[in-house]
Amino acid sequence: MSDLKNVNSEHDSQPNEINDLVAKNVNNYINALNKSKKWTYERSGIPKATFFNLLQGKGDINKSIPKLNKLFRINDPFYFYREDIKLPRNLVDIENDSIKNFSAASFNGTDNENFKETMSILDDAINMIHILKSAKELG
Repeated sequence: MSDLKNVNSEHDSQPNEINDLVAKNVNNYINALNKSKKWTYERSGIPKATFFNLLQGKGDINKSIPKLNKLFRINDPFYFYREDIKLPRNLVDIENDSIKNFSAASFNGTDNENFKETMSILDDAINMIHILKSAKELG
């Protein structure tokens, strides 16, 4: 019986690889979104101590992950459990990947009026979004 206790205590003292993987993925995900840890645990409804234990790979992570999935609108319940997690792109990366640059690179070289009109409409829509964003910030 004492041998069984020793085996269990040795097993418990070994780092849990799944918890460590989930902790790393959650940390990386939060950093990719440029959100604070406080913002995340407050919005998810996870108690502060439980959240920081999760980030260290400690405790029962299975109770907290569904709350994070709901907060971040992740439909895959095993998203944070994967080794090959695809992190969201941050705003700077998205802005650097301008739709105009992408479409110009794939443009076949013909002078197409539909393409020009589409790009003009897209440019107007982007400008309107910037104006609305500025107006929202002002008041």
